[in-house]
Amino acid sequence: MSRVIFLHGVGSSGAAMQPLAAALNLGDNAHCPDGTEPFDMGQGRQWFSVKGISEDARPARIAAAMPGFRAVIEGLGDPRDSVLVGFSQGAIMALHAVADGLPVRAVVALSGRAAGPLAPRADWPPITLIHGTADGVIPAAMAKATLGWLQAAGAQPELHLIDGLDHGIDQRVLAKVRQAIAAQGVA
Repeated sequence: MSRVIFLHGVGSSGAAMQPLAAALNLGDNAHCPDGTEPFDMGQGRQWFSVKGISEDARPARIAAAMPGFRAVIEGLGDPRDSVLVGFSQGAIMALHAVADGLPVRAVVALSGRAAGPLAPRADWPPITLIHGTADGVIPAAMAKATLGWLQAAGAQPELHLIDGLDHGIDQRVLAKVRQAIAAQGVA
């Protein structure tokens, strides 16, 4: 049984991803877990702290969060039957988990990025990057860089830039997510 796991951004919660899951009519195939840590700068949850984050510190924080993240994904069932749909920090974690070798059906990264160049992998799953051109939190240039890093590591990702969209999800994003999920046989 295939499942879709929706992964929220920093300072949010799994509940915040439920409207997206509901809009896709996935029923019991949708899972919206909370991040592994309390958000250290306010309400909500996080996968890793962004307090004082820098480009140099980001990879180590992602690596430190990875065991807990993998435990959440694996706790929902066989990852090979899972499509990961991550928003912002959730997308970052999904991309790095797959780069780390987590075997999933596919990744859909919304308003996310990789922290830098990725190690080569022979068996990349399908990866769809969806990013707003007006994103003020994670600039679209980072999505383009991520596309290049994934390609250099042997992946064949798709990048969909959504004209004028800031750091968020709209009907155009929803349509792209629906297409990416349907391509994996999950409707």
